Amino acid sequence: MNNYSEKEYEIFSRLFILKEFTEENLKKLSNLKIGIIGIGGIGCPLSQYLINSGIKELTLVDGDIIEKSNLNRQILFDLNDIGKKKVKVAKKKLQLINSDCKINIVDKNINKKNIFELSNCSIIVDATDDWNTSKILNEHCVKNYISFLYSSVIKHDLQIILFDNKKQNEHLCLNCIFPNKNEVDLPRCETVGISGISAGLAGLITAQKIINFSLNLSDETNILTVSDGK
Repeated sequence: MNNYSEKEYEIFSRLFILKEFTEENLKKLSNLKIGIIGIGGIGCPLSQYLINSGIKELTLVDGDIIEKSNLNRQILFDLNDIGKKKVKVAKKKLQLINSDCKINIVDKNINKKNIFELSNCSIIVDATDDWNTSKILNEHCVKNYISFLYSSVIKHDLQIILFDNKKQNEHLCLNCIFPNKNEVDLPRCETVGISGISAGLAGLITAQKIINFSLNLSDETNILTVSDGK
């Protein structure tokens, strides 16, 4: 049996009548544990739509506070949240959607010393806009056979790819595609800008890829999705 309450069946009633949400897939869905690293322009819509899609447990990782410049794309936050911790506000907002979901928060930026806090995750999503963090997450997921999804957006452009990291598969990871060993001088949102809509699209596509992959609805592994929001 899956782990959904009667209240949750009512919340997700329009979703669960879809033919893809069989009893077997509902059991899979209810047992997923998704780690989202970076609660920004991608992480906000991603976390919201995962909870809206019946995911019952998230781990949110971010050490930042909410600033006014976040509000054009970080849709869990508003003017009343300025100066507050992102993960704490995000947890409160997400539990207003489904009070039965479990939201774990890590109020710090991830590094090699604290990455063990992601050890129970089924899938780890990198939405950080930080290349050093991306490398750390990729290495951790490869070594521990954890599925890893890289999602990024700059200006109007997004790119997303999921690696399943299973033991028996031929090796392919983020480092294979972008093999530079050191930090690179990448464009950043604060210097070249970012479209809130494109960040939202990245979050939504990432959420759908997680559902497709986890419920075996379609093959999402090792496919780089790129899009220009314009």
